[in-house]
Amino acid sequence: MKGSVDEEEEDKDKCIISLDNAVSAKLRPCGHSVTCRECTKELRGRNEPCPLCRKKIAEFYVGKWQSSISEHGLWPTSLKNLRQLASGEGFNEYFRKQFNGNKEAYMRWKEVFDVLEIGNARDVGPDLPLQQQVLMITKLEDLVKLRALAKLCSKEFFDDLSILVAVWSRILEVLVLTMPPVVEKKVREKKKQKKKKNNPRKLEILDACSALGLACGNVGDYEDAIRYYERAKDRYEEQLGRDSEKALEATGCLLATTSMRIGEHIEKFRDLVKRCVRVLGEEKL
Repeated sequence: MKGSVDEEEEDKDKCIISLDNAVSAKLRPCGHSVTCRECTKELRGRNEPCPLCRKKIAEFYVGKWQSSISEHGLWPTSLKNLRQLASGEGFNEYFRKQFNGNKEAYMRWKEVFDVLEIGNARDVGPDLPLQQQVLMITKLEDLVKLRALAKLCSKEFFDDLSILVAVWSRILEVLVLTMPPVVEKKVREKKKQKKKKNNPRKLEILDACSALGLACGNVGDYEDAIRYYERAKDRYEEQLGRDSEKALEATGCLLATTSMRIGEHIEKFRDLVKRCVRVLGEEKL
């Protein structure tokens, strides 16, 4: 009986089209995760809808999107560290071992955990294990908590690349959703102005795009990484200028991620280095 249950659970993680590959794509806008990357590409290529709800597929994200974050989302080391931190005196015990009196590092960690408000499951209810507390944060619209979770998953902390993609994707989504609507009259007035004022929220969105590009690249999803880097680069150039530091950085990331002939790569990097020297000076490179 147990064997059949395990098989059913395993089948839930299989692509409903190939019945073999693991589910690895999240469809937009419906949000369903039932297909592998290869089958999703074929669906989009044939302009076919989501196999479940029949809604049109506008785009898709690649990652580990299953609901069981303990098995598919958090890396085992991250989950182990979180459990230790959240149990009894584990928080202080962990820091004593990890930082050996480094107060500055301790305070950085403590600040992140205070913002996230994650802890022992018995403090928040028996039906909410630690991994689900983390998963819930990725569904919020709270940018403060989302950024704290992104910091937690960064190289400085747990280096959990799998969930970092989901977190930055959510941050970008929330930033776009909360962007004030564009008023036609204001657009016309802006076009008349000679100098453009940088919109802080737009720059936040571009920073999130760049961070998401990095996260996607780190998990081997170069197609999405290129897409987000291109978006960041093009918009940085519009907002800040072609030779701004952010535009140059995004250009470098895009070149490093994009596949092309060696000669072409060298030529483009030489051009980028020249631009960087001209703008930043050799001492900053």
